[in-house]
Amino acid sequence: MERWFLEGFIGSEEVIGQLPLTTFPFRVGRREGLSFTVPRLDVSRVHAEFDQVAGSVILRDLGSTNGTYVNRRKLKSDVILQDGDVIHFANLELRLIKQSIPSTDTSKTLVGMETLSEKLGPGIRELQELLDSRAVTAVYQPIVTANQADVYGYEILGRGTHAALPRDPSPLFEIAATVGKAVELSELFRQYGLDTAATFPNEYKYFINIHPEELTSLSRLLASIEELRSRYPQLLLVLEVHEQAVSDIGQMKSFGEELAQMGVELAYDDFGAGQARMLELVDVPVGYLKFDISLISDIDRVPQAHREMVSMLLTLARRMNISTLAEGVDRKEEVEVCKELGFDYLQGYHFGRPVRSILQGS
Repeated sequence: MERWFLEGFIGSEEVIGQLPLTTFPFRVGRREGLSFTVPRLDVSRVHAEFDQVAGSVILRDLGSTNGTYVNRRKLKSDVILQDGDVIHFANLELRLIKQSIPSTDTSKTLVGMETLSEKLGPGIRELQELLDSRAVTAVYQPIVTANQADVYGYEILGRGTHAALPRDPSPLFEIAATVGKAVELSELFRQYGLDTAATFPNEYKYFINIHPEELTSLSRLLASIEELRSRYPQLLLVLEVHEQAVSDIGQMKSFGEELAQMGVELAYDDFGAGQARMLELVDVPVGYLKFDISLISDIDRVPQAHREMVSMLLTLARRMNISTLAEGVDRKEEVEVCKELGFDYLQGYHFGRPVRSILQGS
C-alpha cells in the first residue's frame, strides 16, 4: 500500500517526523482542528489544502497571507504534486513523499536527521554545504558622526552566496536554528567579514554581530572573539549584543570586562525594541547603545511624547558616558531630529547602503 506523507519538523516537537495525508481535503493552517495545525504566526489560520483528484494529489492555497510554495514557486492556482516536491507554507519547509507501508500502519513515523538531510532538498542539506564551502560574503554599512557626518565606522553584515539558499541572513539563521547550526553560521559570518575588513583602512571601527544563541555559551563566544582579536590586532572592534537577549546581568558584566581586556568594545543592539533596560544594565561596561529602528523611523512625524521618551534615554546614556547611535536613519528629516536630540552617531540608508567594499563603495 502506498501513502503520501509530509516530512520535516512537524509542529513544535523540534524533531523530524512524517505526517500521513489520511483523508482529503487535508487542510493546513494555524487554526485548531485542522488536519495539520501549525502553531506559527507566519502561517495563516486556514492556509492551504491538499486534495485528491483522479488519483493525483493536488495542493491549493486558500488565500494565505504569506503564500504557499512548491519547489520555491508561489502557487497561483492548483498544482499537481510529485513525490519529492519541496513545499513551503510561508517559512515552514516540508517535503512530500510517497512510501509503501503495511496497510495497518497509519501512524506518524519518526525518522532520523541523516534521512532528512538527504530528503528535504533546499534547506538543511544546502546549509551544510554553505558552511563547509564558506559560501558567504560580507557587506559594510557606514556609521557616521552626527555633527559632521564623517565616517566613524562600519557595521559588518553577513550574506549567503549558496545558489539554492536565500542571500539574506534571517532565513539562513531560521534554517540553521532547526539543526543547531546558528552559532556556527554566526561565527562564519564574523570571520569572513573581518578577513575582508583587514584589507581596508585601520582607522575605522568595525561593529560585528553575534547570534543570541551564542550568549548561552559565553566561553565559546569569548574564545571566538579572542581568536579574531589575535588574528587582527590592528582592527578596532565593537561587538554588538541584542539587549533583549541578555538574561544574566552579572555574567554579562564579566563578559564585558573580558572583552575590554582584549581591547574590544561592547554595544547593545536594538536598544528599546522591547522594554528599555537602562537602569538594569548600568553596571555592564557597555560603550554604545544602538537605538532600535522602531524608535527612529519617522521620528520627525511621531507624537511629541515619543521624542521626549527618546530624549530621556539619551540623557541617561550621557550621564553614564555611553555613546548613542540611531539606526535606520533613512531621510533628511530624521537626520535633523536625531541631531537635535543629541545622538552621537547615525546609521541608515541616508548615509549609505551596505556595500561589498568600502574602498570602491560598491
